[in-house]
Amino acid sequence: MEKNLYSMKGKVCLITGGSTGLGSYIAHGFLAAGASRVYITARSKDNLVKKKNELEKISDGECIAIKSDLSSLDGVHKLVSEIRAREQHIDVLVNNAGIGLGTPIKTMKVEDWDRTMELNTKSPIFLTQALLDMLSKNATLENPSRVIFISSVAASIVVPSVLAYSASKKMLEHLTTQLALAVSDDFIRVNAIAPGRFYSEMTRRAWQDPNAESFKAELKKIPAHRYGDENDMAGVAVMLCSRAGAYFHGETLNLDGGYRLTF
Repeated sequence: MEKNLYSMKGKVCLITGGSTGLGSYIAHGFLAAGASRVYITARSKDNLVKKKNELEKISDGECIAIKSDLSSLDGVHKLVSEIRAREQHIDVLVNNAGIGLGTPIKTMKVEDWDRTMELNTKSPIFLTQALLDMLSKNATLENPSRVIFISSVAASIVVPSVLAYSASKKMLEHLTTQLALAVSDDFIRVNAIAPGRFYSEMTRRAWQDPNAESFKAELKKIPAHRYGDENDMAGVAVMLCSRAGAYFHGETLNLDGGYRLTF
């Protein structure tokens, strides 16, 4: 058996939406697993600098913060230019940046639908397209590069109150399989992670009061009886992007503590 199955030593990684929540968990995991450089992007410069300083204290790797707004293709192109100016190749791309709006059908606005689809589906796929040459440059059969899309349990259950969000994530999972087949000959492995309830900014209103009856009821409903945390997200992401997960391709890993089983 190969040694260091879960090592990411020497890898160059890009994580969108990496300053808080799930993206920051993944960044922490990559650096702890030995990644050389982890680029994190977000719209808030303050959050980026804070997270960069925090993460660089826990590893020998470098965390590089890039202020970026991926809600339009112009923002995607600017980020690609930044990465190309700094690197000759990348080994891992995690498409995590996204938006979750309340969009019930009776009140949903066209603008909300468009914003959701732009950031959750259009930007990730075109960012990936623009970086395919950098992803394939150092990729080999033995050491493929990786693309991860962050989906959601909402893609597998019916949640009418977030119609646009759940539809965008379902589309992202289908794009994962399509892209996986399209780039397999370039030694790029493509997978998705579909988180359930995690401690993140998006779910803060649900968990910020641990004594709330609604929160206690939700924990009771989740088969794992808890929210996901940093170790849960980082563990799966590191597995997928290290030798341990090199044979996963075109898969969506449901990381929800069984949450989807209750619907």
